[in-house]
Amino acid sequence: MFKKVFILIAAAAFLCSPASADDGGSGTNYKIKRLVKELYEKPRRMDAMRDLASYDGEVVEYVLPVLDDQTDEFARVAALKILAETADSSVEEEVIVMLRDRSQKVRQEAAKTLGAIGTGKSVEPLKRLLTDSFPNVRFNAVRALAKLAPESDTDLFIAALGDYDPRVRMYAVAALGRLRSEEAVPYLTEMVRDYDPGVRLTVAKALGLIGTQDCLQPLVWLTKDPDTNIRTVAISRLATLKVNGVDEFLVESANSLDPRVASRAILALGRRKSPEALEVAKQHLDDEHMSVKLSSIKVVGEMGDSSDKEILEPMLKAESSKVRKRAKLAISEVEKR
Repeated sequence: MFKKVFILIAAAAFLCSPASADDGGSGTNYKIKRLVKELYEKPRRMDAMRDLASYDGEVVEYVLPVLDDQTDEFARVAALKILAETADSSVEEEVIVMLRDRSQKVRQEAAKTLGAIGTGKSVEPLKRLLTDSFPNVRFNAVRALAKLAPESDTDLFIAALGDYDPRVRMYAVAALGRLRSEEAVPYLTEMVRDYDPGVRLTVAKALGLIGTQDCLQPLVWLTKDPDTNIRTVAISRLATLKVNGVDEFLVESANSLDPRVASRAILALGRRKSPEALEVAKQHLDDEHMSVKLSSIKVVGEMGDSSDKEILEPMLKAESSKVRKRAKLAISEVEKR
């Protein structure tokens, strides 16, 4: 009861302060203050947050005092969400302070807000949250650090690969990819066995970004992952590597029993202008799976010459309109050569 009375008195005092009369005749200040009061009212909180966010930077001076109110963690969380929407980095210091809040909900929201408005000065305070006992706090901290941390903080993300929360591991992997950390490749290689498919998918993307010779083998392993989506992403990222051995593996992958892997391997050989691309595509023109057939026709059209017109013409009579259309285009391309 005392808590509710305190909130009502505080809100009333806020509304009745002299600044409420200074609205330039528009009533804007009063409206903002009324909406700030509604941050304390659960039924109205979400609507009030949306309305306040629409005022952009105008709300900052009215919302900041809510961060100091220790009586309502939900109001503090709401205030942080609004500040994130304003994208106003001038409040960074005030938000950094909230990383030490007693409420884990507030700490995680403060970390999330710094991910939106933070600069380099937020990095050290965010690092301290990576040992927080609450996984949601650690997750939002590493997600913010993935955007803000410099290349020199590679070790920080390598350490986070051991977190038991897969979301933390996933964003640590993503950060190492963003930083193009060659030092991290041995650790990422170990992560291809992570039980969480989201982590393994992110590993494939990170290895593709780093792109060194040592990235080839773990990407090859990921092309055989139990998850189809991971296999296809791995083959696509592997195809971007400019290292030895890629074409040989793509030729092998063109014979994969997974049609998505096979079709992407054929397309990748074509994009890489591999000497084997045309022959591999010709071998799969009669594939029963539509995606493999279409990829093969495309590569023959891009890399073949007029002598290949003969093997494409029968496809003009195919039942599938997609095959007929792709074959017609391919024939028009080879006839020019």
